[in-house]
Amino acid sequence: MGSDDRLRIRWHDPLPEGWRVVLRHRASGETRPAPVAADRRSLEVHVGDLATGTWEPLIETDAAADGPGRGTGDGSARPILTDDPGFSLDGLRAYADRPRDRAVRAVRTRNGHARLRVRTVSPHAEVAAVHPRDGEIRIDGWLAYTGPRTGETARLVAAPRDGGAAVTGEAALDGTGFRGRLAVDALAAAEPALWDLWLDVGDVHARLGTWLDDAPGKRGKLSYPRQVAAPGGREMAVRPYYTERDQLAVSCRPVGDDGA
Repeated sequence: MGSDDRLRIRWHDPLPEGWRVVLRHRASGETRPAPVAADRRSLEVHVGDLATGTWEPLIETDAAADGPGRGTGDGSARPILTDDPGFSLDGLRAYADRPRDRAVRAVRTRNGHARLRVRTVSPHAEVAAVHPRDGEIRIDGWLAYTGPRTGETARLVAAPRDGGAAVTGEAALDGTGFRGRLAVDALAAAEPALWDLWLDVGDVHARLGTWLDDAPGKRGKLSYPRQVAAPGGREMAVRPYYTERDQLAVSCRPVGDDGA
């Protein structure tokens, strides 16, 4: 599956004559043809306009083409088996580096069947690294699904979940990549809060989180050290953490009330 939204499938041996490939939407039953190349060893088809949901690449045969030892002989459809896991961090980055509102991902099921998963997407700030130290929370990452924002001004925004004034921090862009930082003292000076983190770039208001990897469910598995600040004489513990939805947030609580 390429960043150009073209699905490519290859076989070691050519598909027999009379066998064809279709894509079937599991929920609706809609099918799309996926023409096989002249050598019967590969296919390439655009899938960027598929409806959201799960699509199955299937090999369809008719009774005449099945023949002895080739299949059921009843003209059935069968799933395509693959040993390709369909996962590449570099591939996900290249795919999300383009502006798009729909994402298609090729995956392999537990029983080895090829699948396409199509979902709507909106811009977000994919977090690659978090460094809480020296009185700051430094965050590296990249903008997903917007393309490069050349010449745009960026800033990190920490918004208190229960309402109130936001705290802003610096951010710098390099293509789709960003590096930003928030001052711990600025967060600790406010009332105790849970802060949701955003990256503002031009007209884009992008939530920070980590979704384009193979490690969902980071809460309870990945933790960061706290930093203690007392800008108003009250010691506050400030700690980045991941929510149940793999969004990056910051907890700011009085020392002794932060679960440490």
